[in-house]
Amino acid sequence: MTTRLLILLLALTTLNSFGQQDSLKQFVVLTFEIDRNKDSHGKSIYYWIAELEKYEKVDEYKEPTIYSLFLDEFYSRNQLDSCCLGRTVYPFDFFQGDNFEFPKDYSEYLNGLRKTIKDNRVLIQRIKKNWKDNYKETVIVYGTAVRGQLCRCINGGNRIIEPGHQVSFPKGQFQVLQDFWTKDKGILMFKDFSNLQFENTH
Repeated sequence: MTTRLLILLLALTTLNSFGQQDSLKQFVVLTFEIDRNKDSHGKSIYYWIAELEKYEKVDEYKEPTIYSLFLDEFYSRNQLDSCCLGRTVYPFDFFQGDNFEFPKDYSEYLNGLRKTIKDNRVLIQRIKKNWKDNYKETVIVYGTAVRGQLCRCINGGNRIIEPGHQVSFPKGQFQVLQDFWTKDKGILMFKDFSNLQFENTH
C-alpha cells in the first residue's frame, strides 16, 4: 500500500468518526430544577441527556445512558469546536489564546433551545431533602423527548465534572417528539435520580 493511499484512508476514517457527531438521534433532555429555601440565588437549573437503547434479543430498554448537556454559555469557542471534533475538552478551564467569539446569534440559539425544552417537558420526579438547621431542598426532574444533533466528547478537567465523564454540546435545532412517552419508557419515567450528582455547571 502506497504512502499516499494510506494517508487517504486515514483521512477518510477520521472524517467518518467526526461525522458521527452530526447524525440525528432521539434522546431525552433531563432538566433538574433545584430550589433551596436558604439560597439567595434562586432556582438553579442543570441539563443532562438520557439515551435509551434496547437489548439486542429482548424487547426491553437497557438502563439509560446519562451524560451532561451544556445549554449555558460559560465555555470558550475552543472547547465547543474541540468537542465537535471528538477531542477531549476542558470546559471549566481557560487557556491563553482562548477564543470567546461565538456567532452573533449563538446566545439566541441557546435561549431558543432552553425555551423549547421547557415548553415541552413532562414531570419525571420530585425530590425533597431536609437538612439540619431547617435547610430544605426541592429537586424537580423533567424530561423533554427530542430528535437532534449533539457534539459528544470526554471531559478532561477535574472541576465540577469528574475526568473521563462524557459531556455534550447542542448542534442544530431540536425537534420535539410528541408521541415518545409510551409505557415501555417506564425505565426512564420511574427512574430514581435522587443519587445523581446533577450539578454540572457553575
